[in-house]
Amino acid sequence: MIYHPRPYDASYARSLPPQGIEIEYALPSGKQTAYFLPGRERVPKRLWLAFCGNGSLALDWTAILAGYPNNEDAFLLVDYPGYGKNAGNATIGGMRASVEAAWHALAERLHVNAEQLPICVIGHSLGAAVALDFAAHHRVQRIVAIAPFTTLREEAARVIGRPLSHLLSENYDNRARLRQIAKEDSPVAVAIFHGMDDEVIPVRMGRELAQEFPFVDFFPIEGADHVSVLTLGRDQMIRWMNR
Repeated sequence: MIYHPRPYDASYARSLPPQGIEIEYALPSGKQTAYFLPGRERVPKRLWLAFCGNGSLALDWTAILAGYPNNEDAFLLVDYPGYGKNAGNATIGGMRASVEAAWHALAERLHVNAEQLPICVIGHSLGAAVALDFAAHHRVQRIVAIAPFTTLREEAARVIGRPLSHLLSENYDNRARLRQIAKEDSPVAVAIFHGMDDEVIPVRMGRELAQEFPFVDFFPIEGADHVSVLTLGRDQMIRWMNR
């Protein structure tokens, strides 16, 4: 009910830019591959961990990030287990393990301590939940959540009804994660971008999160649905990421 994995096909053959690097690492479930888009310096000023929506793959971020203006930033694009080139099956615990392993594999390649890399996170839809989950357990500087739900169970109840929503074996809870983030000693900058015409995750969910947590900036994107928010809101997102 939650995950819909798919592999890369021939249309992705040239998606990774020439300077992009495949980062290979392993989990108990098997081989995994993430993708690193470096900045100007060997060690970036900020490393953004990027998480895609359920029907997307990590390399889809390359189109959104094309022409990103700050060449001191770098991006690590992480697929879920079972998605793209990755072995295994996606679960909340499996994704946590995968992100940790990808982050540390990149740090080893850059010859730095992973904890010394200034981390920011960005995610779309399900990826927003993964981003918030990571941020609730690690120190991050910035969070961009695009089209987030309040909780996965509430979103399931909206789609299939409340009784069936209790069949979910896992529940991403973005409210709870923001509550954890609010307790951090160092302030974390958080922005939610949500399409006003989102037919998959209604804009009221993103708005509710921002209203409950006043430290969250909320940006409604006029005329955007669940997917087009990534393109129609792109310039606004990138300005916020770099302000």
